[in-house]
This record gives sequence, C-alpha cells and structure tokens, in this order.
Amino acid sequence: MAAGGEQLFGNILLGSRGGGAQGSLKISPSGLVWKRSGGGRTVEVPADDITGLSWSKVSRGSMLSVKRGDGPALTFLGFRDKDVEALRSITNKPIKEEAMATSGHNWGRLQVEGSSMVFRIGGKPAFTLPLPDVSQAQQGREEVMLEFPIDDTVAGGREDTLVEMSFYVPRDNHDFRGEAPEAGEGGEEGEAPAGPVDPPSKVLFDMVSQFTDAGAATGDAVATFDQVGVLVPRGRFDIEMYMSSLKLVGQAQDYRIQYDSIVRVFLLPKTNVPQTLVVISLDPPIRKGQTFYNHILCQFPSDEEAEVELDISDEALAAKNEKCGGRLARSFRGPAFEVFAKVLRGLSGTKLTKPGTFRDAEGTGHAVRCSFKADDGFLYPLERAFFYVQKPPLLLVFDDIDSVEFMRQSAGATSAKTFDLAVRMRTGQDYLFRGIPRSEWTNLFEFIQAKQLRIENFKEAQRGPGAAAITSYAELEGGDVDAGLAGIDADRDSDEEDADFQASESESEESSSDDEEGGAEIVDEEDVKVTKKAKSGSEGKPKKTKAATPEEGGKKARKARKPKDPNAPKRATTAFFYFSQDNRARIKEANPGFGVADVAKALGAEWKALTAEEKAPYEERARVDKERYAQEQAAYKEQQRAPRAADEDAEEEAAADEDDE
Repeated sequence: MAAGGEQLFGNILLGSRGGGAQGSLKISPSGLVWKRSGGGRTVEVPADDITGLSWSKVSRGSMLSVKRGDGPALTFLGFRDKDVEALRSITNKPIKEEAMATSGHNWGRLQVEGSSMVFRIGGKPAFTLPLPDVSQAQQGREEVMLEFPIDDTVAGGREDTLVEMSFYVPRDNHDFRGEAPEAGEGGEEGEAPAGPVDPPSKVLFDMVSQFTDAGAATGDAVATFDQVGVLVPRGRFDIEMYMSSLKLVGQAQDYRIQYDSIVRVFLLPKTNVPQTLVVISLDPPIRKGQTFYNHILCQFPSDEEAEVELDISDEALAAKNEKCGGRLARSFRGPAFEVFAKVLRGLSGTKLTKPGTFRDAEGTGHAVRCSFKADDGFLYPLERAFFYVQKPPLLLVFDDIDSVEFMRQSAGATSAKTFDLAVRMRTGQDYLFRGIPRSEWTNLFEFIQAKQLRIENFKEAQRGPGAAAITSYAELEGGDVDAGLAGIDADRDSDEEDADFQASESESEESSSDDEEGGAEIVDEEDVKVTKKAKSGSEGKPKKTKAATPEEGGKKARKARKPKDPNAPKRATTAFFYFSQDNRARIKEANPGFGVADVAKALGAEWKALTAEEKAPYEERARVDKERYAQEQAAYKEQQRAPRAADEDAEEEAAADEDDE
C-alpha cells in the first residue's frame, strides 16, 4: 500500500455468518484494522496479505471486499459512494468496481477463489461463502451439500440463520472436471484406463473439504474434560473439544460454541485459594433465554494434574497446526488448568493471556477485592485491560477507556477503610467498583498511571487517601511530566489470585442482559462523616451525619459528561514522553531500588539537563506526530461535518415547505 496517509471510517459493518457487527475501520499504508464498537473482536490485515480489493454498490451504501492470501475474503459495508476516492488515495492497489448480480436467478457459475466460494450470475457476483465457515460437506450423485454450524451464540440463535445450501453440478460441467487416470502398469497399447473419471460433483466436494473440519460436530471429540466446575453459566459440565467447536454438556443444558466465536482465553489464578480460573471470552456471546454470557468462567484446582492424548490423525493435526499457528501437540501434560487452556488455544487459534506485573498490597495476588453493583468480586488489572470477576464478568480494554477517577477523598474520607474507582468508557458507559481496600490505592494509582490512562482527579489521587502524597511530581520543573509517565517495576512477579472466591459458596448466578450492558445508573454509597468538633459531656460520641446528595444541595451535582467519540484520533505525543519511553528501562536497570517517583524525578532531571541538539530528535518525533494528529483531526471533522450539513439542508427545506403552506 502506498504511503498516502491514513483514513478512519466510522459505522462500518463487518459481514460474518452471524450478521453484521458495527465498528470503525482504519486504513493506512501498513494495512487495515477493524475494531468493533464497544470493545470485542479486532480484525487486522497487513498490507502484504491483501491480494485484491473490490468495490460494489449495495442496498444501503457501498461495500468493500478485501481478498487475503491466507484466509477468506472480508466484506465491509456502510461506506458512502464517494469514499472509494479516499481509498484510492491511500492504497496503490487497484480497486476493482464490480456490480452485484440482482436478477434473482439460481443458476450461474461457481468458483473457488482461495478459501472463498463465489457464485456469479452473468459474470457478476451474487454471493460469497467463506469456506472455513462450512462445518460439513456431503457429495451426492450430481450435487454437493454444505452444512453450516448451529451453535448457542447469539449469532447462531438468530431468527433467520443459514444452515444448509446445495449446489447442483451436472456431469457436463466444465468448471470442475476430473483428471483421467493413467493406464495400468502393463502399458500395453489399447489398455483400458485404471478407473472412471471423477464426476464434477466429486471434484467440487474435494475442493471444499480441504477447508472444512470433517466430523467437527458428529464425530468423536478430540479431547474431553469431565466434570469441570463452571461459575458462569453456573453448573458442572463435561467439556468436549472438537475440530471446529467446543461443547459444554450439562445435566439440564448443553452449549455448543464455534471456535471462531472465541476472542481470547485468560488464565486468572486466585488469591489464598488453590484454584485457577480459565476465562473464555466470546463474541458473539452464548445465551440462555434472555440471558447473555460474554464470558465462560471455568474453575480448576491449581494442584490438579492432567494428561491428555488427542484423538486426532496425523493429517488432521498437521492441517490444524497450519491453520491455527502450530501450537497443537499430540499430547499435553501438566496442571489441569494449563492443559485445558493450551488444548483450547491450539484448536481455536486464539491468544492466551496470563497475569501481568500488577501485585496487590500484600504481594500475594494480582487482583483487588471490590464490588460491582450488588455483587462482591475481584478486579484484575491486566496488561491491556481490567477484568472483573464475577457477576457479571466484565472486560474493560484500556484502548476503550476514556478516564478513571479515584473517589471518596472529601472531608472525613481519610479515616475510611475503602475507596471507589470509577471507570468511564469512550462510549459514555460508566463502571463503578466500590469498597476497594485503602491499602490498594497506591498500587492502583501507579499501575493506572503507567498504563497512560487519564486520571480525572489526578492531583487528589496523587495525594492518596490520606494526607501524604504518593509522588512529588511538583519538583519536576518545566511542566512536561505526563500523567502516564512512570512504569511498573519490571521485576514484580505475576500471580493473580483472589481471596474468598470459592465455587462452592459463590458460584455465579445467571447474569442478565441488563447486567451485561451495565444499564443501571451509578449512585454513590452514603458516606458517614464525623463532625470536626465533638461535643463533650452528656452528649457522648461525636455526632455522625449523612453526606448530602446532589439533590439535597450538599455537593454540587456533576455535569453530564459528553460521550467521547471512539473514532476520534489519538492526541499527539510530547517530546518529553518520547524521551521517557526510550530511557525509562535504562534508569530502572541502573537503579534497581528506584520506585515510580524516583524514576520520574530522574527522567525529569535528565530531560532538563539536555541541550537543544540532544532534544532535537525527540522534538522532531513529536512534530511528526503532531502533524499526524492535525491531519487525522481535519479528516475527522470533515467526516462529522457532512452529516450535519445534510441535516441542516433538510431542516431548511422543511421550513420552506411550512412557509409555502
């Protein structure tokens, strides 16, 4: 792709077997990235993997098809007709404009292009099928029948779902002609061929079968784990892993999940309890009635050992490794939770995330105790996200977070034993985690600062829950210190564990769709304050008063925050921040005993001592990033201006019509 800048398109649908999912598409010289709105799946295609681009007009706008060398074509919908010119200015790959077939005929030509099947009518594409989505293929006399998976995710439970499709392939078809077998070994003149020529239906069946997982849903399971304790959805299940799907078999309810619905797998050890959670994140989620489950929480004893021999042929093993990254072995042995996670990773090709550098105040775990709404649980600060366990399980990706706020710092709060942490998403959604122990304040502050998340009340949070300040950034002159400047010590261990989080007593109940969406309004708990002057004598203990709510006029009500557009460009990075990124590791390595504040002071002092020539490389990088931000901001404003102009024109026309009347 040409170095022609980059372009961000909002409200773009990614077509899939479960329907369209809405998100934003970013196209740049390095490739394209589609990110689902509100978090979830992200699709990245490097420029080198793109083999072709095509543009078609559809019922609502236009569609971009991206052909890949190592996978099925991707379809993006929701473009405006004029967006094709912006795409051409970015990429040097030709964009072929194709008209879609609209005749409605059910006969045409079938072509297998890479791992996609395209049905054309009159030379125009009518539809495209990603062959990896096919679960089974069957051959008839002159037909090939394709079966598509039916699982328990939201996509599989749509009111109208494609489950089967048949193609009639007559014997005189010339597109799928079999090769004539060679003559027998005798080689005598006039000797009959060794066998009949394969019919076209057999040729098509063989081409399709190489992309499907034969026996995925009907054959024997590749691996089985018996009586696994599952916290969400609640119960004990036998978990059967097939070539293309996962099945949870319970006493009253079974769930089948396609591997392409699995976004990520997490390993989360628990504190003071010899148990480990294996979390399976889904997009789309599974459902039971009107209850949706975005995450499956499987619990294993940490000291339980397991050994699994996969029931799979050598050919199937090689094919699966080629398709899913080569991490599937013939056998696995070790802790049960680790064996389960590795087998699942090898079969699904998803990523496995383990705890990072965060440690709690006691140094024994990776999570902090808190509560969300009416449920007690634990918040895991991971390397790229917060994960809350347990009802409902929540995954808050750092890229989707707008800001955080440390709460309960008003008068009288210094004596409180807990505090609250508010997490505000770019979509406008707020999450309030209550009752975090006061001892965790410093650890969370340092972690959030290192992850470059914006802290709304930074100065108050910096002072901590008491009077003592956590850091002394005021000593750094120049005002170039960024809120996310300091990092976590690299030599901290990583064991995320919970206390009092046991399956026998606190197994999660079914989470409702309202819980998953977090639609309840956030209301602060009633704080208890102690008056400054305690009366003596018969009046006894100091009088306790209830904190006034905004409605009572005690504390000024917070203004409603305007939701931040997730499609807005990222702000430019300063020269000092580039300097900090390049030198933080060196300072920490040279001074193992330095904490976050010490590293920050050393960076500030070194930056202040640099000459203009030494600062020039960092200032140049900052200038380039500032230009990048200005271009993105201009394109973003132009994109936002077009719909508003159309609305204003419509309002003027309506007003003119009223005047005429």
